Amino acid sequence: MKFKLTALFLFVVFQASSVFAVDSSDPLQEFLSDFKSLQANFSQSLINENGEELERTEGILYMQQPGKFYWLYETPYTQKIISNGEVLWVFDEDLEQLTIREMGDALEQSPAGIILGNSDITEHFILVHMGVIEDHDWIELTPKNTEEAQYNNIRLGFEETILSMMIINDNLGQTTRIDFSDVKKNTELSSTLFEFEIPEGVDVIDERLIDIN
Repeated sequence: MKFKLTALFLFVVFQASSVFAVDSSDPLQEFLSDFKSLQANFSQSLINENGEELERTEGILYMQQPGKFYWLYETPYTQKIISNGEVLWVFDEDLEQLTIREMGDALEQSPAGIILGNSDITEHFILVHMGVIEDHDWIELTPKNTEEAQYNNIRLGFEETILSMMIINDNLGQTTRIDFSDVKKNTELSSTLFEFEIPEGVDVIDERLIDIN
């Protein structure tokens, strides 16, 4: 579940930046208009249909155009999801297991699969500017293909021009909320962040080598 939600968020950020002309009244458009890199801490919680919290995780993320990211879950377990834009590494440190995938293949396995390969997000989502609610300016994205989507909607909350919250309501009645803090946009990031050196002694599953035929 962690990887799927991460891939979905990253896809929305990287792909939506080429969709619209800038409209200062739309916080998503304004945020993405000059997007080059992002650094933030995050807290992610999974809530069931009864409002009960099932899981809480925390970590840090780094993102850089074009398509590079480093997403680290630090507590209660450690997982790294890293991509240099072409290769994706998913490292479960506690299990000492590494999965390697092509970036495109990985996204196809995520909820973002229905919009993979098309930068025009409006072809697959209905976008609604919900306005300011509890100090956040909200954009709601609802998938047009409801039969294939694994979620009902995605909501992005902005404080001024900074992305501070993301809420995903899935079709099982569960809600995932991601709160971002210490957000830094367009800072210079080291290129080494987006490469992964395989530790000795880990179990490696390289899905690029699997012959699906």
